[in-house]
Amino acid sequence: MVNRFATFLTGIVLCTATTFGAHAAGFPDKPVQLVVPYSPGGITDNLARLYAERLQALWKQPVIVENRPGAGGSIGAGNVARAPADGYTVLLGSVGMVTNALLLKKLPYDANALTPLALAALAPNVLYVHPSVPATTTAELVDYAKRNPGKLSFASSGVGSSPHLAAELFAARAGIDVLQVPYGGTGPALADFLGGQVNAYFDTMQSMSYAKSGKIRALAVTTSKRLADEPGLPTVEESGVAPGVVSSSWFGFFLPSTTPPATQATFAAALAEVSRDPQVQSRLKALGVVPDFRDQQAFTAFVKDEAVKWEDVIRTQRISIQ
Repeated sequence: MVNRFATFLTGIVLCTATTFGAHAAGFPDKPVQLVVPYSPGGITDNLARLYAERLQALWKQPVIVENRPGAGGSIGAGNVARAPADGYTVLLGSVGMVTNALLLKKLPYDANALTPLALAALAPNVLYVHPSVPATTTAELVDYAKRNPGKLSFASSGVGSSPHLAAELFAARAGIDVLQVPYGGTGPALADFLGGQVNAYFDTMQSMSYAKSGKIRALAVTTSKRLADEPGLPTVEESGVAPGVVSSSWFGFFLPSTTPPATQATFAAALAEVSRDPQVQSRLKALGVVPDFRDQQAFTAFVKDEAVKWEDVIRTQRISIQ
């Protein structure tokens, strides 16, 4: 795992040694394909369709969203990695872009063949518990888990998913023994959690509606500071019992690594322009995500940090996909 991890990080550095000194004249002059490596209807898909709509209006060219789900996002990523490096096929990826190299025995594509282009948004994880759990704060939850080893259960949308990794990070940093219950998607995981079959769930802000109606309880958010839209929701770190629990789903654009620098520059500039639109930011918040545009240099550094963090969690918690 360590050798593959080192190769992956090296690929990030090599694939992003790009200087944006000029824009590609005439790009785009034909339809652009935006690949979503997950099924329709999820946050990634909805975010992709929002950006496709705005890019199409900006470029006066069709931007077609194509869903290529499977293997934790690796099928879609492989599709883009093998596409012509001309800027006309782009990927909207998430945390699987760094974790799949650590979880899968073999990636169905060369990780070095893709380069980070821009980060669009973050979806902070919120620590939710079912009302049947005798805890109203993170500290009380950790205390309950320590007094009942292996009894506290966490739902997730699958092994290696953002909710699963967040729960593993939380368990490791809090020093507790919990039961991980992976499901085949967000729908069944949320359904069983709401029904009380599972005790806890790290989900996005979209589930705050259930918390406000009393169906579940929101204890904390996994950001480094409180969210402006939910100032009364403390961070996990504030509890003092689980240091370093900062995790989010994230959504960023990737291109084939040999795409000409000028084309990358043109694409990145368009993404930046779309991201600055107040209406786009408003719609992102409605999806339960936090607008957080970062250019190629900042996004590349972010991806490297994510890879280091999750490599440590995956190794110490002995997580694997069979």
